[in-house]
Amino acid sequence: MAFILVAEPSASIAGALRRFLESAHHEVTVVGDVQEALARVRELAPAVVMASVSEGFDGEGLCRQLKEEAPGIPVLLLYLPEEEQPESRAAAAGAEACLVGPLKRATVVSCVNLMMQVAHAREAVAQIRAELQMQQSAGVRRESTPAGSSPDLDFLKRLLFMEVKRSRRYRYPISFLMLEPDRFAERVAPLPGPQRTSALAEILRKLSEALRDIDLAVPFAEGRFIVFLPHTPYEGAMIVAERLLQRVKEVESVPGLTASLGLAVFEPAAVKGQAQVSFGTLMKEAGDSLRRAQAAGGDRIEGGRPTPVEPTE
Repeated sequence: MAFILVAEPSASIAGALRRFLESAHHEVTVVGDVQEALARVRELAPAVVMASVSEGFDGEGLCRQLKEEAPGIPVLLLYLPEEEQPESRAAAAGAEACLVGPLKRATVVSCVNLMMQVAHAREAVAQIRAELQMQQSAGVRRESTPAGSSPDLDFLKRLLFMEVKRSRRYRYPISFLMLEPDRFAERVAPLPGPQRTSALAEILRKLSEALRDIDLAVPFAEGRFIVFLPHTPYEGAMIVAERLLQRVKEVESVPGLTASLGLAVFEPAAVKGQAQVSFGTLMKEAGDSLRRAQAAGGDRIEGGRPTPVEPTE
């Protein structure tokens, strides 16, 4: 059971959301005012904040204030059915995810549970990294592992497998990024061991700082990173990708560093059935896009707007 704060001025909508979440064994508090929502967050530190975006309630403004005070708390914005650009608006406000009404119980519960799972997953990955850094500081050598066998990547595979199934069932998009510093073999790989490790750690830190709490960045192979963006269509993924390229340029340990980035997006078609997508297909598409970006000279993003994948019989 987790504590969820619902910021919704409509009594009928708030009541429905409360029933949805309580049926999934969550504890729910409902508020109808932005200032009251902020006060509750400071007092209770909820696992997730759900905030309405409507004429009578500035959920996006609430989200921005929350991210200044408590950036670690995931925010789910709720938009009216007539909203045409919910994903880009939610991304601009700093929210981890958004839903567009009318809302169904399965969609609301699934989204909230996923947000909490990813938040916990990021904590677990951070703990793994902290332990590895402690080992390195103590002089314990980390044995190299083949690509695809690191604890971070194994976890991401399991997470993405679960998320792809939800994406197909509940018809929401996911995005997958692969990033590599340009001229890595010339600029980073030749550095002495401790200096190279420090540079890679700084790159990963810069990437993580540019992401929402619901997103996840992990090392894939030395010099290559993968980033998973749930509930993110092409437009939102491009905003994040541009931000990541800029953050790489801010790395102090390797001045003037740039990066290439490959993008893969899964946007299920609005029809019934099972679309064909997997961790492997997303990895291949992102990898192919990354190679195109590198071949074009680097410091760029490749990966075009996806065509929705139609289901197979």
